[in-house]
Amino acid sequence: MNKNIINFYITANKLKNIIRTGWKEVNIPNEKIESVADHVYGCFVLSLAISSEKNLNLDMEKVYQMLVIKELKKAVSMSEASINSSENIDGKKLIEEVTADLINQNEFVNIYNEFDAQETEEAKFALYVSKLESDLQAKIYELNGDFKLENALEDVKNYPEELSKEILPQVKKASDGWILFDRRYYNNNETFTELSKDIQNL
Repeated sequence: MNKNIINFYITANKLKNIIRTGWKEVNIPNEKIESVADHVYGCFVLSLAISSEKNLNLDMEKVYQMLVIKELKKAVSMSEASINSSENIDGKKLIEEVTADLINQNEFVNIYNEFDAQETEEAKFALYVSKLESDLQAKIYELNGDFKLENALEDVKNYPEELSKEILPQVKKASDGWILFDRRYYNNNETFTELSKDIQNL
């Protein structure tokens, strides 16, 4: 049992060394690019703050599990190419591989499936907070001078054509494209829409 705990941690620990490749694509300096583990930590912190200030009525333990489990597939698909095309990877099989030796494997696979289906409020919250954390990180990079407007404008041109046409005229600051792109995920959720607007206005 102890061996299972240690082996699982060693596998999950690889997330500390896997970069979030989207930042590389907009020329964030290499030494500043966050890891997937950094993103998970950011999502945890943001979730703690939101749950403190808002009456959510959610199973937050399940949310925290989702925020970890949804990223674990990257621990066993290490190359940047496979990470960038993760939508083509069978996430469930990868989660089964990562959790194979754990007693609660079925529970963890079910949590991944619940997140993937996006039918429960916990799954939606986990997705929304993941998007919002990315947008807040984009704003932080911008405020620190690491995310340049010219790079952001080039990035928006790579969005699907209709989205690019809609968003490009609204990009006045480097993080605007990311924020506006992600806002469509939760445009019917008042909490996240308000937070998104406040982040954009920083």
